[in-house]
Amino acid sequence: MRINPKLFDVAAEATPLDVQEFDSRKIELYNMNEFEGVKEEFINKGKFAVWSSVDGTNYRVFIEEGYYQELKQLYTAPVNKIWVDFWDTCENISRKTSFRVILPTTIIGIGGCIATSFIPDRNISMYIMIAIVVLVFGVMLFFNRLTKKKIYEANVQSVDHIKKEIGSKQFDVLLDRQKEYMDSYYDALYPEDTEEKNQEEQQTPSLEEGTIESEHSSDLEDKKEE
Repeated sequence: MRINPKLFDVAAEATPLDVQEFDSRKIELYNMNEFEGVKEEFINKGKFAVWSSVDGTNYRVFIEEGYYQELKQLYTAPVNKIWVDFWDTCENISRKTSFRVILPTTIIGIGGCIATSFIPDRNISMYIMIAIVVLVFGVMLFFNRLTKKKIYEANVQSVDHIKKEIGSKQFDVLLDRQKEYMDSYYDALYPEDTEEKNQEEQQTPSLEEGTIESEHSSDLEDKKEE
C-alpha cells in the first residue's frame, strides 16, 4: 500500500535508527528531526510518528526523537507487524471497493449518460442524465462511508492486538506517557498559549466563589426591581 510516498524518498540516503524484518517485509525507523521541514510539517498536525511506503513491502517510519525515546515499546517489531497487517487490510478493503463498486458504477454511469444523449427530447435526456449522476454519486458516497467504517473497525482490532501484545496495564501507562510528552512538547513550543491558558484558569472563579455569587444574585435582582 502506498503511504506518503514522497516522504519515503526523503530518507533514501539516511541511516535508520532501527531496522526490522519479518514476513519478507522491511521496516526502517528514522528520526524525523534529521530531515528539514519534516518535523515542522507533521508536528504541527499533531503527528509525532508517520508511516510511509511506496510498495507495501518496505516501510519507513519517521518519529520525533524524544517521542521515540519515551515510547519505544510502541515501535518494536511485534507491534509494527500488527500495523503492517493493518495496512494490508486497508489495501484489501480499498481494492475490493474500487473493483467491485467504484469502477463498475463509474462505467455504468458514463454509459448511461452517453445513452441518454441519443434521446430526441433534450429535456427528458437532461433529467435522466441528472438522475444518473445523482445515483452514481449516492452509491459512491455510501460505499465510501462503508469503506471508512471497515477501516475504522480494522484499526480498533489492531489496537486491541497491540494491547494484548504489550499488556493492558502497560498499554495504559504508555498512553499516559504519550499524552504527557505531547502536552509538555506543545507547552514548550507555544509558551504564549500556555500563559494565556493559565491566565484564563486564574480568572475563572472557584466552585465556592461561583456558589456564593449565585446565592446573592437573586437579592441583587430584587433590589434592581425596587
